[in-house]
Amino acid sequence: MKKKILVIDDELGIQKILSRILSNAGYEVAIASNGKEALDKLETVSVDLIMLDMNMPEMDGLNFLRRVKEHDITHAPVLMISGDVNPANIVESYKLGVYDFIRKPEKTEVMLKRVENGLKIGEMIYFNEFIRVELLMARKLQKYLFPDPIMKTGRASIYTWSLPLSDIGGDLYDYVAYQDGRLIFLVADVSGHSISAALYTAIVKMVFRNALQKSVVPGDVMTIMNQELAGNIPAESFVTAYCGLYDPSRRVLEYANAGHPQPYWMTGKGVEQLTEYDSFLGPIANATYRTHRIKLEDASSLLVYTDGIIDIVSEKEDAPVGLKLLLEILNTSGKPSLEKFKMIQKNITSGETEVTDDCTLMLVDMI
Repeated sequence: MKKKILVIDDELGIQKILSRILSNAGYEVAIASNGKEALDKLETVSVDLIMLDMNMPEMDGLNFLRRVKEHDITHAPVLMISGDVNPANIVESYKLGVYDFIRKPEKTEVMLKRVENGLKIGEMIYFNEFIRVELLMARKLQKYLFPDPIMKTGRASIYTWSLPLSDIGGDLYDYVAYQDGRLIFLVADVSGHSISAALYTAIVKMVFRNALQKSVVPGDVMTIMNQELAGNIPAESFVTAYCGLYDPSRRVLEYANAGHPQPYWMTGKGVEQLTEYDSFLGPIANATYRTHRIKLEDASSLLVYTDGIIDIVSEKEDAPVGLKLLLEILNTSGKPSLEKFKMIQKNITSGETEVTDDCTLMLVDMI
């Protein structure tokens, strides 16, 4: 399909010359005699590039550019072609989005090369816009993967928070509350970032929900998930995951860790790290995963997080401060777990730290 170029110039002779040169070069040409006429054409015609004169009656080139920018009329690259050599006007045209400026008259070869460059810029602009729209749609779709950020039952509460590094991310959380009061939950992190990692989160959630049809024992769930993921994600990819099952009738927390950052267990006696873990999900198809158990003596809380929290960097020190920040807050005495959870979020988004990876937090309060 021919590229379409809109020539905006009030001189009939220039219109004819440019039209002939561009047509001979294989382009389709549309003509407008001033900025107002061009705006009317752009309401019904899509163009790939605009060649714009500076000085025209009714609406000159600069006012045309201002109107286009103000109303977001087109993203087509603009090549200013004019006899006006006023430096202030030239600078203003660049500020308004012109990619290049050539003076009348100009050699045909030079002009066509700059037209070609503009069309390449246009292709990049349209591609970036396409990706932006696709990412926006992917972000909306990914939100459907996540359950509500807060869930409360009679004997347990879950609070979650997630901050992707870009529009979409590779972190995932999920949970299921059963009618008998049991609560199973998952936090997972797919290796990589952005689109590919986000696509795999959908697979991880599907595999998790399918595994629950066979077992709710965390180690078994991880083993089943690993077998499925080993055949459905690339060999160079892997998933870290933490799965827990709280049974309030027995006051027991069971859990399994597949290479995930080790979570923190908070009770009236203090804070401790649950250090047991097994291998990542995916790389070893026949790997098995252990189930560990904790008997609750009193109200307890579990904080699960992804490695983006650890990788947070201080703007001042340019060094990882995530783990230090996390421990300082968790070891703060006299504050309930939910307040500590909110303090961690506040510190991450304060502007004093830099996030370098997707960040996810899950707080599970158990009574």
